[in-house]
Amino acid sequence: NLLTTNNSTMKLLLNALTFLAVAGPSFAFTTSSKFGVVNRSESGTKLLARKPFISGNWKLNPQTRDEAIALGQEIAASITPDTPDIDIALFVPYVFIESTMNAVDGKLMVGAEGVSPESQGAFTGAVSCSMVKSIGVQWALAGHSERRTLFGETDEEINGQCLKLIEDGMSVMLCIGETLAE
Repeated sequence: NLLTTNNSTMKLLLNALTFLAVAGPSFAFTTSSKFGVVNRSESGTKLLARKPFISGNWKLNPQTRDEAIALGQEIAASITPDTPDIDIALFVPYVFIESTMNAVDGKLMVGAEGVSPESQGAFTGAVSCSMVKSIGVQWALAGHSERRTLFGETDEEINGQCLKLIEDGMSVMLCIGETLAE
């Protein structure tokens, strides 16, 4: 079983789905009517219901295209008509994006684990927003603690990624967590 043996993050994702089925909707503070109805007669931030968003990233897993397809199919199969009304996304290695998108057959979103703030040029190994957008990706991670600690990405570089994603009409999941030790 690829889900339990190769990817504890995805196991956590499925546990979160189960929790949401029991716990119900989540809430967020917002002053924007984008996330719900705001009472204009009151000032300040209000607690409003919003649609939960659950995601997981695959990091340097799985190791083959076939494993990625199997894992994507297994996760997609866990989404049933009884699953609560939530948004679900997987952020996968670039080489598996299209295969995973096909494997999940629209049951959840598939995003990139990162993008370059550059659009083109001599940036060997970089992947631009337009590259992933051209294959149907609408979401990308930015600022993951591993990218900060292992690859030395700075707040300025992460800000550039976020701004480029937004400029290109995409959505960004800005990671603000710490390392396990922290």
